[in-house]
Amino acid sequence: MLKKMLKLTAVLVVLCPFGNGEAKTLATGMSGVINTPSAYVRSMGHFGLTYQYTNDYRAWGGNIAVLPSLEISYSHWEPEGASDFDLVNAKFMVLPETVASPAVSIGVEDLTDERRRSGFVALSKAGPWGLALHAGVGTGRYRDGYIALEKQFKLNSDVLNLGVALEYDGEDMNYGLFVPVGKLVRAEAGMRNEKFYAALHGTF
Repeated sequence: MLKKMLKLTAVLVVLCPFGNGEAKTLATGMSGVINTPSAYVRSMGHFGLTYQYTNDYRAWGGNIAVLPSLEISYSHWEPEGASDFDLVNAKFMVLPETVASPAVSIGVEDLTDERRRSGFVALSKAGPWGLALHAGVGTGRYRDGYIALEKQFKLNSDVLNLGVALEYDGEDMNYGLFVPVGKLVRAEAGMRNEKFYAALHGTF
């Protein structure tokens, strides 16, 4: 696992010589916080990639904006002791964020129902001091709702690039720390579903 993480880090650092990190990519492939989607979608002309590891699975995936406000994502999962599977998802921003109102998106995780198709409505609002609040509710694994808080800091930079996140996904409390690795790459580690996880995210 360590060799794979180091190789992916090297590739992402080489491919990302300019700019600053953007939204993280979930293990499902969608942009989001730790285990739940935010209302934000990838900007046109950009795409995100991720590699994630826990004790019981490995996953890699990514997302891309195919139309303004429409993000399509994919992930491939390799669970321990079980067959590999793929997830395809879609998220559409219905209302963009304004000074007074949050961004609002609707989406579907696992469109082909490989594991558990789940629809959702998500809200996201950035606040002062690098804070952002996310919440959502839906069907499937989102039926009990979720809420997440992010706080970003500046680390050797004029922009916010170091962050912490706390999330309740409707079942478990999750938390993570993400730090820059190169210009457009962030490494993340924390606890998700009561298990340690590590991830690399790249935005191009």
